[in-house]
Amino acid sequence: MRILYVDTLFLLNLIVNYLLLLATAKIAAVHTSRVRLGLGALFGAVYAVAAVFPQFSFFLSAPMRVLSGAAVVLIAFGVRGAFFRLVVLFFAVSAAFGGAIFAISLMAGGPAYDGHHVLPISLKVLIVAFLVCYGALSLVFARLGRGSGARVAGVEITHRGRSARFTGLIDTGNSLVDPVTGGAVLVAETEALAGLFDSAAMELLLGPLGEQPVELFPKLHACPTAPRFYLLPYTAVGTRVGFLLAFRPDRVRIDGKETAGISVALSPTRVSDGGRYAALVNGGALC
Repeated sequence: MRILYVDTLFLLNLIVNYLLLLATAKIAAVHTSRVRLGLGALFGAVYAVAAVFPQFSFFLSAPMRVLSGAAVVLIAFGVRGAFFRLVVLFFAVSAAFGGAIFAISLMAGGPAYDGHHVLPISLKVLIVAFLVCYGALSLVFARLGRGSGARVAGVEITHRGRSARFTGLIDTGNSLVDPVTGGAVLVAETEALAGLFDSAAMELLLGPLGEQPVELFPKLHACPTAPRFYLLPYTAVGTRVGFLLAFRPDRVRIDGKETAGISVALSPTRVSDGGRYAALVNGGALC
């Protein structure tokens, strides 16, 4: 009879769940905090430990596994437009990870499955399996992205000591530039930038005048805690001349690379129907 130590089971699942969530976030180019990833991993580890006790054996049923996986993703990433896509991706990463462990265990001459819920794997096998599945899935999703003509990137904007992180679409059709500096303009959903503004500024931006930049501009100008907004003219299909509220942040990072001279314009409406991204990044910003 094999003895299963609860502390070992808990620690192993905590590490594995964290790696799976981290891989999911990286592949989907979705930003979340390390604390949320840790809490999601913690929930999964507690669930795995509870499932080995006879009174909680129903946790091993397929519906409960799906619900627990969705709960892990919800804790780690919160409610967002791409939630169901993240759930599917998390299960795909988990399946790839399990398959990698299975294959590596067989190649190493070890037992692939011994009738228990947990495989007796070493830390070395764990790391190799993670790298293999992460690399394979990154390649697959990168090819899918290129095939659809879409490329997303992680965006981090910092202003006055505050930061906002979200996913942006590299839009080669976005040629919007700042008429004063000549720099590229990133168009982001107002809600995605909430981390940059205090409650007074957000109340104005999300209020009745949120979709009327010209009328809202003087009110924001009078708000002492709001950034120094300016009106950015633009043209689009169906719009001869329009205006967006814009400001020049202290720092912009795209996929971890700092990019100078970028202005940020606020879009009062969604820029993505599926919620996969929250901003349109001028393709010239990466040149």
